[in-house]
Amino acid sequence: MMGKYAFLRSLVTGATLLLMTLPAYAANEALMELLKALHENGTIDASTYDLVKRVAESEEQSGRMQAEQVTPVQTEKTVARLVDEKIDQIKTDMAKTKPKVRIGGRLQVDSATYNEDVNRHSDGTEIRRARLFAQGDLGTNWAYKLQYDFTATGLNGVQDAYLDYKGFDRFKIRLGHFKEPSGLQNGTSSKYNTFMERGLPHLFTEGRNLGIQASTNAKNWSLAAGVFGQGRDGAGGDNDEGWGMAARGTYAPILNDENVLHLGASISHRMTGSVDTLRFRERPESHVTDTRIVDTGTFDANDYTRIILESAYVQGPFSLQGEYYYTTVNRDIAGNPDLDFDGFYIEGGWFLTGESMNYKGSSGSFSRISPNSVVGSGGWGAWQVALRFSNVDLTDADINGGEADSFTVGLNWFATQDIRFTANYVNVLNVDGGPSPGDEPDVFQVRAQYEF
Repeated sequence: MMGKYAFLRSLVTGATLLLMTLPAYAANEALMELLKALHENGTIDASTYDLVKRVAESEEQSGRMQAEQVTPVQTEKTVARLVDEKIDQIKTDMAKTKPKVRIGGRLQVDSATYNEDVNRHSDGTEIRRARLFAQGDLGTNWAYKLQYDFTATGLNGVQDAYLDYKGFDRFKIRLGHFKEPSGLQNGTSSKYNTFMERGLPHLFTEGRNLGIQASTNAKNWSLAAGVFGQGRDGAGGDNDEGWGMAARGTYAPILNDENVLHLGASISHRMTGSVDTLRFRERPESHVTDTRIVDTGTFDANDYTRIILESAYVQGPFSLQGEYYYTTVNRDIAGNPDLDFDGFYIEGGWFLTGESMNYKGSSGSFSRISPNSVVGSGGWGAWQVALRFSNVDLTDADINGGEADSFTVGLNWFATQDIRFTANYVNVLNVDGGPSPGDEPDVFQVRAQYEF
């Protein structure tokens, strides 16, 4: 590319200096003929043709400067400056319109062993997530992201697949398959949540769906709202697809290098479509097992509304966060009572090595940890201990899904900002009712994680 620009500069400057040996009127006429020929045969483009034509016309309009008043050196400098300005403008325009791409991903490998109580929980290992993504800009106002999880097959592996339009001053539009705006632990990537699995009431969040969303933000607040379909390919068979609306707002009244106070709320309303059924269930905060400790089973539902209240506080190496989840369901069959389910969690963490949770006020979520020292460069990495208590209640009226309490102890070692090792001990304190009444298993699980 630089060779092309150097040739262009030499061509224009040389032609101008050569033609200066002619009388002024003849020089301009000859220069214009030369430019026309070069443009017609493709040696120079329209922009270059217009540039030098403008220089020649400017000379003529200013009174056909006398040769003795303008030296060849001065002319060469003037033309070179104009050409350089044009080249800089071309480079700037190309940088704005040239597509950009970033390739990245994550690998999470888990192992878990269970101290069984009532139900069977199979010890084992798994690749929890193996994702690859591409994201970037498509010109000035467009951006995209494509992400695929290889732990699933076919269309089920599609995670993020969306297009952003950023041409408005105050907000952007997102269209495609992505997370509905819902909650703090859901809004924070699985790479950056404190524990291996999100707390029990996470079962109430909708996850990713096809939809369209508008969002806006500033340094310490965010707001997003959208309309969403169901899943990646809608309902099966002859059923009408369910659809919903969701919104989330966050605000950080305190946001500085030492302290963060985060507040947020989410609300969503969803119609079940012609399927008219719903089900909530959850594992014991461990994914290796496939046994659910709470489960409503499938029940009739016309529509349901979910509300999440969230808060978090960070002071240096200490962090505290919690959320309350409430879901109300309108039944589909006349005479069946409406339902109310809820749950909550509260967790705290402490960095023994002095780091702090990386909070992003513009998205209302936590992000990547940067250790003060890294393993391999004379350091020990970042070490964090954490505790969490979570609860979910899926029993109401004629639905006996069970209520569970869980306590988790976590240890995180961030060897570098890209490599993380996690150990969790999960104690299911109690399950009241549901499919596993009285089940109180213990879980010890570890994870190795790498992102790039």
